[in-house]
Amino acid sequence: MTPGQRDHIRNDVLPKWKGLPSDRQRAIQQRLGVLQNMPESARNRHLNDPMFTRGMNDEDRQMLRDLSHEHVGAPEHP
Repeated sequence: MTPGQRDHIRNDVLPKWKGLPSDRQRAIQQRLGVLQNMPESARNRHLNDPMFTRGMNDEDRQMLRDLSHEHVGAPEHP
């Protein structure tokens, strides 16, 4: 990960993650588990599949995208 990508995760994504209710965190974590170790093309197909992201709001979808493209797992609970 580049320094800019790390900064984005640290300064933008992580604070939002900490403010999410636990059920939304779990939904994102479950999807990240599916996307883990997938080639970029397969990951993008899943992220663009409305069935894969069904039940998620736009903010959750963006967080899922950010975390999956940065190849990081879901942040740990504090």
